[in-house]
Formats: sequence, structure tokens, C-alpha cells
Amino acid sequence: MDIQRLDEFFVKQNLSTYRRTRRFLQEHTVLVNGIRALEAGMLLDARTDMLSIDGIPHYLPREIYIMMNKKQNTVCTTDKGWHERIFESIEEKYVNPKGLGKLHAVGRLDLDTEGLILLTTDGKLSHRLTDPSTHITKTYLVYLRDYCTKEKQEWYKHSFAEGITVEQEKKSPSFTAKPANLQWYDTENFHTIKKYCTLANNASEELSFCTLTITEGKFHQVKRMFKAVGN
Repeated sequence: MDIQRLDEFFVKQNLSTYRRTRRFLQEHTVLVNGIRALEAGMLLDARTDMLSIDGIPHYLPREIYIMMNKKQNTVCTTDKGWHERIFESIEEKYVNPKGLGKLHAVGRLDLDTEGLILLTTDGKLSHRLTDPSTHITKTYLVYLRDYCTKEKQEWYKHSFAEGITVEQEKKSPSFTAKPANLQWYDTENFHTIKKYCTLANNASEELSFCTLTITEGKFHQVKRMFKAVGN
């Protein structure tokens, strides 16, 4: 958010610490829109407010928000490794902006998953979007390995709506997924999908596609949910 506390601004700018902000305000002339600021919790709006310290104007940086269409075979981590990172296609001034937190991905998409990923310097927003208690929905288009009959489609749909138990994988423990909404695509939708989905280019079975809407973000959750039903 573009609204932040005065002490948060001081800390991000390395002007003071949270503990010393009150003394900083007593020892320096801090003006917000021409009015002397004396409270550490005073709110600053980067869109409208003007800040000066001892007569020197200070720029209030605005948080960065980026929507990216993540391509396959890229990773959402900032750590260097074998695979291309999504941050490599973003200008350095956005990745490490002056006076802001580090740019980070809101959640992650797997290496071979493509689609919308949000990046921001706004830690409060990313926490709100990824916190399970906020129940933010995420919808995934899924291309399955095996063809599904109508009966199997209904069984998958019912199982996910009830909350399916997912087995442990690597360091991620087993868990019971929260109820999820599964929708199957018909033949007409299938041909539209093939135009835009890289994974669908070699697909031949119309009923291998579905969308899964979940409110969680566990490690490899979508893949593990379908693995739990044998596909």
C-alpha cells in the first residue's frame, strides 16, 4: 500500500530505528505537508504527502506492483540456480528499489507451470493474499495425463469438494485439502484452450482439461491433489 507509518519510512530509508524514532523527531525538524510531525505512528500517503527533514525534501517512494505472465521452465525464487528466474526479465530498479522492501513474488508457481504471478514490494498486501484465513481463490487450468470418463469426472469433483487427503512429499507433510471446486471443459472450450495454453499443444483428449479453484497454496498442491486420485 502507498500509505505507511512515519517510523516505517525512517527504517526503510536507514534514517532511524523503530525504537529511536521518537527521539529523531525531537532532534530534527520533520515536516509533513508543512506541519511539524511528532508522532512515530503518523501515516504518510506517498501519492499526496510532501515530507522534509531539516529543510531537505525527501521523496516518498510508492510501492511496486507487477503482473507477470510467467512462462514455463522459470522459477519464482530469487536464488540463483540451474533455471531462469522470473526476476531476470525485470529491470534492476524494480527488483531492488531504493527506499522500499525487496521485490518478491506473491506465492509461487511451479517450474513447469505458466500463468499469472504477482510481484510486489508491499509485504502487507502479499501477506493478505497468501494468508489461508483470507480465503483468496486461485484458479488453475489443469491438463491431465489420463483420459477421464464422465463417472470419473464426477468422482474427482466430489472428492475435491469434500476435501481430499494428500500424501507427504519431500519435506511437505501430508494434509487434508480444503474443499475445492473442480470444473470440466467440453469440446468447444478445449479448442479455445489449445490456442493459448502451451501445455495443450500436443493434447488430443477433449476431457483431459479442467479448472481447479483452491484457497490454499501448499507445496505442489494441485499436482498432489490429482496424484491422490491416481492421475
